[in-house]
Amino acid sequence: MSLLGTLNTGASGLGNSSTRLSVIGDNIANMGTTGFKGMRASFSDMMPSSTFGTGGRSQIGGGATLAGTMSLFGQGGLKSSDSALDFAISGEGFFPVTDGDETYYTRDGTFFMDNEGYLTNAAGMNLQGTLASGGELTGLQGDLQLDRTAISPQATETISIDLLLSAETEISTTDFLNTATFDGTTTTGTDLADIEAALGGDDATGYTSSVTVYDDLGVPHDILMAYERVSATEWTYKAFMDGSELDNATYEEGGAVEISTGVLAFTDGELDTALSTAPTLTLADLFPGTTTVWSPEFDWGVDFGTGEPSGEGNLSMGGTQNSMATMTQDGYSPGELTGVNLDDEGNLMGTYTNGEERILGQLTLATFGTNTGLNKIGGNLFQQTVNSGEAVLGGPGVGRRGSVTGYALEQSNVELEDQFVEMISGQRAYQANSRVVSTANDTLQELVNLV
Repeated sequence: MSLLGTLNTGASGLGNSSTRLSVIGDNIANMGTTGFKGMRASFSDMMPSSTFGTGGRSQIGGGATLAGTMSLFGQGGLKSSDSALDFAISGEGFFPVTDGDETYYTRDGTFFMDNEGYLTNAAGMNLQGTLASGGELTGLQGDLQLDRTAISPQATETISIDLLLSAETEISTTDFLNTATFDGTTTTGTDLADIEAALGGDDATGYTSSVTVYDDLGVPHDILMAYERVSATEWTYKAFMDGSELDNATYEEGGAVEISTGVLAFTDGELDTALSTAPTLTLADLFPGTTTVWSPEFDWGVDFGTGEPSGEGNLSMGGTQNSMATMTQDGYSPGELTGVNLDDEGNLMGTYTNGEERILGQLTLATFGTNTGLNKIGGNLFQQTVNSGEAVLGGPGVGRRGSVTGYALEQSNVELEDQFVEMISGQRAYQANSRVVSTANDTLQELVNLV
């Protein structure tokens, strides 16, 4: 190789070392960039020149050239944030965003809500996801728009009761629930306080509990559930409301109005519907301002028609103490949206002032045949290419798609220690190549002086 060839070889090394340092500098500059994926420069040797001597054909290297740069898609650390619209991906996947004309992909989960409820990134691109309507996912993909309108009230339709009645409760000798008068007036009838006192106490012959229900205007009302043991295997059941909450001027505050009654029989501790009397509703009064008679169903976990398990309730008898596990109902008052949270399945759950939760949409993640084929375009965005393959969309946690965490952001995956080591190595390579150029130059100068 001539001395001019040596100069070219050294120059190629200088250029490659400079490129390597530039990539390292870009990685370090983006250490604080959310979702940034570090890059690495790769090099290859140049085509050697051939010479022929007494020993035959020989090859002399011509230096190095840039083979390319590639993004390193290792996981970045997660950092908590105070925004409900900050999302971090753990594992594979990208958030798809669109400017209306083209879809891009990002690991930066910093999103905002615009004045129309759309989730957008800092560049104003709309986040894509599965849309919801009426609190249910539709399966349709599109720009995620959160419905911020208030939810209308819903009247209670079912009261589910999960209750264990004590097998050691005293048997009543008076059958209080069937002999007392419950007409809603405290002058001739029995009030709610009397019922609780009669069935409770040290020598309790029954059990009482209460639940709040809602009429079709979303107005809350309290129901007193009363159970009295009348034999070794039977209990009398009644439900009461405060007469003052009904649309009837003759009812007084605290007066017990019976709205449901039945006999609950047990065989080996389990509710026996063949021996029980199906609960019946007797309420014929309207709630103030409503136009329909309220007629809920009581769910004890058994269908009284078939005897088969049904619903979410569970009524049984056993043990030494009455124990109410849960008593829930499906009604609610009107509610305003107060916040948004992300659940484990990537659903955006709206929380309301009435305590209800509704699905407002679901995040979608995109995966590719190979991430290294994606094209960086700046702004924390990637573009799909022929090399990456088409994006495959789906919910978090499905297939190769990772999980998504709310109130968190993925940090850059650049490790400063590694970059410093690479920088030192690149600097030494640059110095060595500069010596090659300097030595070749000095040798050429010596040759010129000799001539």
